[in-house]
Amino acid sequence: MYVSALELYRIGPGPSSSRTVGPQRAALRFVHDLSADGMAARTARVDVHLFGTLACTGRESGTDGAVVAGLSGEAAERSDAESRSARLDRVATAGLPLGGRGAIHFDPDRHLRFHVGQAMVHNGNALRFDAFDAAGAPLASRLYFTGAGGEVQDEREAACAPVDVRVPYPFASGDTLLGACRANGKKIADLARANECALRSPDELRAGLLHVALAMRASIERGIATRGTLPVSGAERRAADLSQALERSPGTESAQCAVYAAAVAEENAAGNCVVAAPTHGAAGPVAALLHHWRATAAITGEDRTVEYLMTAAAVGQSIRAAGLRQAGCQSAVGLGAAMAAAGYAAVLGASPAQALCAAERALEGHFALACDSVAGLVQQPCIERNARGAACALEAAQDALHRPAPRPGLDALVRSMVETARGMAGRYKSDSLAGIARNIADC
Repeated sequence: MYVSALELYRIGPGPSSSRTVGPQRAALRFVHDLSADGMAARTARVDVHLFGTLACTGRESGTDGAVVAGLSGEAAERSDAESRSARLDRVATAGLPLGGRGAIHFDPDRHLRFHVGQAMVHNGNALRFDAFDAAGAPLASRLYFTGAGGEVQDEREAACAPVDVRVPYPFASGDTLLGACRANGKKIADLARANECALRSPDELRAGLLHVALAMRASIERGIATRGTLPVSGAERRAADLSQALERSPGTESAQCAVYAAAVAEENAAGNCVVAAPTHGAAGPVAALLHHWRATAAITGEDRTVEYLMTAAAVGQSIRAAGLRQAGCQSAVGLGAAMAAAGYAAVLGASPAQALCAAERALEGHFALACDSVAGLVQQPCIERNARGAACALEAAQDALHRPAPRPGLDALVRSMVETARGMAGRYKSDSLAGIARNIADC
């Protein structure tokens, strides 16, 4: 199924696409559904039920604040940790401004329920909203599922086969993507841009991608300027000190990219806005290499920025279409590194084959990597993995440029990773609930 680049790059609050962005979008969608059905004005109470991973790690991940923000009418793209926390603290006394309008009574301790140990058959990340009138009579009930990338589906959408978008150059693997480029004499970015224009105008696409690039740069600049501790764990933020150390004694390009990626990952862990690429927990590599290229190249316009993001998105789409989804950090940080490597190689003049070679080399370093976060938080080892993924992506791109005619091997690698993921216990694949997620390491 074709996924738009502007859906792949989602701007929203950390620390998790599925545990903050998805629930906030679901809550806002429920409010819109109430309004569309003419029941918002009659609603006097809303109960929210969280299931699966949302229930197990929702408090630590800020799911409660994200849900309240969505019910208040706040879009995920304009949300930040401080405002969500403040709203959650005052909603019990000041009421919940449903959809940004009149306040209704809402006590998070009573009306936001974490059903630990219960999960839905379709998806472990599920939440249900129940609306009632002043007399306590039910008005509406909606069940939503959130995916690893922050996408939201209701029960009907989850039960139906997805409707694919018709695009001029369909591809579902690295080989078909490369074949389409060769058959039509197009670069990856040009082919991907033509597909996107089946959904929106060229000007709208360009403006959306430049907005994404701006949000990526902003997250890096905030991350390398902010010190302090991360929520829940109290771990020290290190990106600012590492960046300052590199200013005093310049290190390698890989080291600089690693710091940029760590800055983004720390912003994400702090609950601030970052750009999922392809998830929030793996937002670092794509942002880091784009920032590094912009800092070191002579930029005369934004066309190459668009080329970077479109190439990265197309490669990410091809790998996910080939089956590498919800497969641990292989399909999160590994995929983010592959996207970054392909985009960076492209803006340095790589051929489509070289860009896919860069993606392959960046991805292979994440083979069999499970999702295994300390205490279930998107902090450790997630931040270090983002940093290493960015460094790996840069080196992979530079290596690919020295291979004039690389042999395609990306699809074979993806098949191996998918096979490995099938043998991996589900609790290690996405939003880990096992390993050091439960047996907390003293580090």
